[in-house]
Amino acid sequence: MKKFLSATLVAVVLMVSAQNGLFAQNEASTQTKSGLDGGSLNSQFDFLIKKTEAWNEYQMIKRPTLYKIKGNTLDSIKTLKSSISSLETQVQDQQKEINLLKSSQKEIKEELDRAIKERDSFNFMGILLTKGVYNSILWTLILVLIAGLAIVLFLFKRSNHITIKTKEALNEKQEEFDKHRKWALEREQTLARDLNKLKQKYKGLD
Repeated sequence: MKKFLSATLVAVVLMVSAQNGLFAQNEASTQTKSGLDGGSLNSQFDFLIKKTEAWNEYQMIKRPTLYKIKGNTLDSIKTLKSSISSLETQVQDQQKEINLLKSSQKEIKEELDRAIKERDSFNFMGILLTKGVYNSILWTLILVLIAGLAIVLFLFKRSNHITIKTKEALNEKQEEFDKHRKWALEREQTLARDLNKLKQKYKGLD
């Protein structure tokens, strides 16, 4: 009977000890899972350092835990690579949009410059001239025409003055010629009378 009681007591103690050990193992497993399955790599390594045993200058890590942290690290690197690739794709897309916007801006600027040039220009005899050049040519032509008209008026007045002077000189010469002709006619008549008197005088002598 004593042996049976002793065996029963030992069995109970073993069962309690086993349950306590199993509970402690589950609690540790839960803490390890919660520490290595969430958070950043920095927090996971901090958790790993705190929860593992140290011997001299070495940290004793169980293989499953080491594999776990290795997997987490590789997953984080994979995630980072995926994020970097996604960011690079976004950067490339944004660069394409920027280049497209620059090209559109260049085309818009060229069209604007062309529109301003056409607005400020005139089509003169098939030649596109700016307002400044057109105004310069126009005022040059106006000044040339004014100068030509002034020269023509000057020459006309000069010619008219010369014509008037010539007519006045011609009239004066005409008057002198008429006077001289009248004087010559009177002289001729006087000479004719004197000649007639001489003829009559000679006839009387005969």
